[in-house]
Amino acid sequence: MGEKCFSLSERIKILSAGTKYDSCNQTVVCHTFTPDGRCIQLYKTLMTNRCLGECLYCPNRCGREVARTSLAPDEIARITWDLYRRNAIEGLFLSSGIVGDPEKTTQKQLEVLKLLRGQGFKGYIHVRLMPGIPRDMLREVSLYANKFGVNAETTCESRYDEICPNFDYRNDILDRLKWTHEFVLKRRKEVHYGEGIVGANDTQFVVGASGEPDKEIIHTIDRFKADYGLRRPYFMSFDPVPGTPLSSNRPSPVWREARLYQVSYLLKDYGLRAKDLDIILDDKGFLPDEDPKLLLAHHNRDIFPVDVNEAPYEDLIKVPGIGPATAHRIIASRPIEGYAELASIGVVLKRARPFIKVKSRLQTRLEAFA
Repeated sequence: MGEKCFSLSERIKILSAGTKYDSCNQTVVCHTFTPDGRCIQLYKTLMTNRCLGECLYCPNRCGREVARTSLAPDEIARITWDLYRRNAIEGLFLSSGIVGDPEKTTQKQLEVLKLLRGQGFKGYIHVRLMPGIPRDMLREVSLYANKFGVNAETTCESRYDEICPNFDYRNDILDRLKWTHEFVLKRRKEVHYGEGIVGANDTQFVVGASGEPDKEIIHTIDRFKADYGLRRPYFMSFDPVPGTPLSSNRPSPVWREARLYQVSYLLKDYGLRAKDLDIILDDKGFLPDEDPKLLLAHHNRDIFPVDVNEAPYEDLIKVPGIGPATAHRIIASRPIEGYAELASIGVVLKRARPFIKVKSRLQTRLEAFA
């Protein structure tokens, strides 16, 4: 199906659904987390679902029979304002198909950003950058957006060449990740408290589109953290789209996406490295459908039980049911007198009890939970 005349509501629906592989589900409103940990709602849309890209998994790939449409920059600004004033959203997530070239597409995205900020919009803006975006335009995006990033999609150049044949992994993706990190750091130095939030470098992986094992994804995240300051990887389970070259491939289970998110938090918030997680992978490099932190605890049972009144922070956060914030509260509340006190400061006792002791008391033997 080609270009035709659609009503505004039809275009909104089509372009929101067109973000299937862009960090969010297929609804007009999606959720994201700000750098301070708040969960906020964003109006999510493509600018257009026309695209010169030939990505094998994408519903908007060039040549696929699909209804094509677009929203003008002033229309996106008006819709965003309308939802914002009705308290339905706190910001905008803006992506797009590539029309003409990355420069032309980014220019249209910038029109949206400039319109909103010029009209006094103080909400959160997250922009999905185009592969191959020019460096000077990336810098300009950084002046208006709170978060911005380009999708890596997969783990390495050879896999990327298979699923995104008309883009260059090193030039169009890795160089842009590097520039994004540079501009994030620069903006953080320039933005004063109260003037806005500048988020961290982010990217996305389409899990299972190129047959990559979880080990490759985990080690790529670890490398991107070191090389590009990556803080927030997103994951989208591959789901074959009719009319694409991968339509007959097996979908990736949604639980795999969920387990990779859990692993990403262990890398980001717990100080773990990719090599620390190799022990919980199967022989083919895949995660099982179990809580990775609990699996790590069972593989390292010699360090348990942890005494909540004596253990350092680094040992407390290894306990299932105790996160970084809760570990700090435990330390601040010492001496801890009993399990009820732990529950009151946020410890998930159902998970933590086999791995801790309080006042030399141990709930039960760890082996009983193995």
